[in-house]
Amino acid sequence: MAFKRRLRETGQIVRVNGRSIVLFEAAYRLLALPLFLRIADALMRFSLNASGYSYVTVNNLGSFLAKPATIASLCTAAALLLLGVMLEAGCLVTAFQAAARARRMSALSIFLGGLSKTAEEVRRGSWPWFLVAAVHSCLIHLFLLYRLLCHVKPVRFILTALMSERWGWPAAACVTALFAATALPTAFVGFGCMVERRSFKGSLRRSLELLRGNYVQTALVLSLCNVLVIAAAVFLYLAAVVLTAVFAVRFLDQRMELALLLEARDRIEFVLIFAAGIALSAVHYGALTVLYVYFGGKQEGSAFGALDSAGPRTARGRLLTRRNVLALLSLLTALSAVSVADAARNGGVGEDWLSEVQITAHRGSSSSAPENTLPALEAAIEEMADFAEIDVQETLDGHLILFHDRTLERMAGDSRAVASMTFEELSQVDVGSWFSQEYAGTAIPTLSEALETARGRLKLNIELKNLGAASDLPEKAAACIQKSGLSRQCVVTSTSLDYLRRVKSAAPELYTGYIASAAYGAYYQDEAVDFVSLLSGSVSRRLVEAVHESGKEVHVWTVNRKSELERVRLLGVDNVITDDPILARETLYAEENAEHLLERLREMIR
Repeated sequence: MAFKRRLRETGQIVRVNGRSIVLFEAAYRLLALPLFLRIADALMRFSLNASGYSYVTVNNLGSFLAKPATIASLCTAAALLLLGVMLEAGCLVTAFQAAARARRMSALSIFLGGLSKTAEEVRRGSWPWFLVAAVHSCLIHLFLLYRLLCHVKPVRFILTALMSERWGWPAAACVTALFAATALPTAFVGFGCMVERRSFKGSLRRSLELLRGNYVQTALVLSLCNVLVIAAAVFLYLAAVVLTAVFAVRFLDQRMELALLLEARDRIEFVLIFAAGIALSAVHYGALTVLYVYFGGKQEGSAFGALDSAGPRTARGRLLTRRNVLALLSLLTALSAVSVADAARNGGVGEDWLSEVQITAHRGSSSSAPENTLPALEAAIEEMADFAEIDVQETLDGHLILFHDRTLERMAGDSRAVASMTFEELSQVDVGSWFSQEYAGTAIPTLSEALETARGRLKLNIELKNLGAASDLPEKAAACIQKSGLSRQCVVTSTSLDYLRRVKSAAPELYTGYIASAAYGAYYQDEAVDFVSLLSGSVSRRLVEAVHESGKEVHVWTVNRKSELERVRLLGVDNVITDDPILARETLYAEENAEHLLERLREMIR
């Protein structure tokens, strides 16, 4: 009965300031997450540049982590995370402290109270409490963190390898038990530090006093709260996936069904991880508050004695005035909004190292629309490709256009060379009729038009055709990309190492890839090469490991058969260039459960 009563009281306390807590948590995470990701991405790029790597892979992860620049960046990121976790804990303690006394607070008041508490803990040097708060946060978010790490390319491979070992799961259980063994005795340290204003040692003694004879009840209440939230999130995830599958079967062409479901699945998971994180924090601190009040009341004679005696702090100091805090929030909100807008317009942060095998649509989606045209880019976006590969060359009067061949013969039945014609002449050429009458009148686009079409929706692999050493194509292409502001959304490739060196000289921030039909020598160690793009048939596991060891990625082309897609996936390549992005996504990411779900729904609906 006591156990059920504690759960019921947790729900009652959460409801008092529940709306404000949810609003605060959503606003806090939406504000903090883009800023932290932007800072983390900058630290990651700094570490890569300082370490001489282009990408982090499984093979070079160990040596990358040992670099001084990486250690400094990780320490900086960890310090920011600790501060963020501490501030969130202070805000939740403030909210539930008021809720236990039936006093309602606004989201802003919750933030002000948490900021005051955190500032005082920093001033008092309560660094052990920062670490304890981080342990608590890791423990309650353990399942969500695991799911997130499964989407980080290098970590995913490591986790898969570790879990496949006989000792993998026992080791994971031991780590979880270690976290729990640290978190349980320190369950009420936050209340001791932030509510009762004790030192960390005094708060730890207070926590142990409250837990005497109550360890089992505390562990059961906190565990059950956590399990209930996770169970609800998993249920919502499954329901959303089923609804997406129903929509796909009902309204989409069968060719697109599985690809859409696989793409939507990850997006649904990310949204629910965000929502479940809010719920876990709120419910965890709500349960802790109930237990703290109940155990404290048994010792002191009043269920709310400990909270009443301490009360929420009112002195925030000269710097923590309402006006100053609102100004700070306005600044942080503006920075976060700019970060989100930039990510939406110019591509997100950390995409190169937070993804698995990426899919590049060859010459746009060349199986659905005329190659190297704006409709082909639109088709690549519709077919959920990560990149589109496009070919760029120069007209007689110096314009940069998308076109693969040296002449117009194949696509327009005209034997003239592209380099011998002006842009005005080329703009009159129909390069769509040869594909189908649906695309009759399609014109050759410029690189600028392609960049604008892809902006925020599709990354571009821009292949510079080798026009000879006298051409200024590398410098012009680099300038065009820089002018568009899409340097982080584009990579530049070429069969000419000299072109890549010139691109790097003109725009060092651009990622460059060397295209090779055969894999001989250590060409991938050239400083102008950030990744290699190889004919898929020339790629072996040894080569992939060697390139990864040097800190570079491996892209393969042009892979259109399911058997070959499965082979290169097993080799561990990083990017697959294909004429059929849908088949590639189905092959590289498909799971039997998703396919069976679609088959069952088709039978039910039809």
